[in-house]
Amino acid sequence: MVNSKPTKPSYALQENDKVESAPGFIIPDATMTQILPNPEIKLNIIHEDNNILVINKPAGIAVHPRQDKNHAPLASEILSTLVSELLAHYPPLAEVGDDPAIRPGIVHRLDKDTSGVMIIAKNQFSFDWLKKQFQDRLAQKKYLALVNGIVKNDAGIIDQPLARSQTDPTKQKISADGKPAITEYKVRQRFKDYTLLEVLPRTGRLHQIRVHLNFINHPVVGDKKYGPGHRLLPFNLSRQFLHAAELKIILPASMSDEPNNQEKTFVAPLPKDLSDTLETLEKTKNM
Repeated sequence: MVNSKPTKPSYALQENDKVESAPGFIIPDATMTQILPNPEIKLNIIHEDNNILVINKPAGIAVHPRQDKNHAPLASEILSTLVSELLAHYPPLAEVGDDPAIRPGIVHRLDKDTSGVMIIAKNQFSFDWLKKQFQDRLAQKKYLALVNGIVKNDAGIIDQPLARSQTDPTKQKISADGKPAITEYKVRQRFKDYTLLEVLPRTGRLHQIRVHLNFINHPVVGDKKYGPGHRLLPFNLSRQFLHAAELKIILPASMSDEPNNQEKTFVAPLPKDLSDTLETLEKTKNM
């Protein structure tokens, strides 16, 4: 329904429309409501075939609207999400996934202000296969993170369980009663007051990298949720410096031209705002 009224399948959402579907769902079914492309969102496609879509997700875009049964989102909230844009270009995704009304084709997610590699399943077979890769920890993810301070050790492992914060349900916290969470890191480069890390999460907990790096007193630069609020961002950087640079995953034979399962690495180039920051840090590190 739109604005508490039934709508025809041909109805095009308007900016201030309020959208509702089944109870508990907050995303319109693409088979019931027409979703048009958002000109402000560009799908930067790294790879596409009949089974998967791999994109370089831009920062500043939520994968899907926040899930709140007490809040019916405005159409503008829905149309500004990644899933809305995916459905606009790939309507069949509305039938893919464990919960396609909310996360059509979405196998994994990135935080709103994190950029980088995301893989989307275009059919149920691909979804189930890729989901198992993540569940079995066979998918290998590599991030680049600029953190505050000089990290002394060239490499390290952070093994700290995570649980949802009881005081702020939108945050995670280190907790002995939490789920296992392991993050490896390697120093890529040290600057004045900052360190560039290559981060390899071995588990996939919500906000894992951000919480773990803050735990070792080197929060991600620009992290408004977990980092110190008084820190100024370097060189006009407007968001957190966290980028999903690589994703290595095993594709089933039916998804490749080869007879056997193939391991494939997808790479997302560093966005200009982040590469510009590193370039400026390099120029000023000896000043």
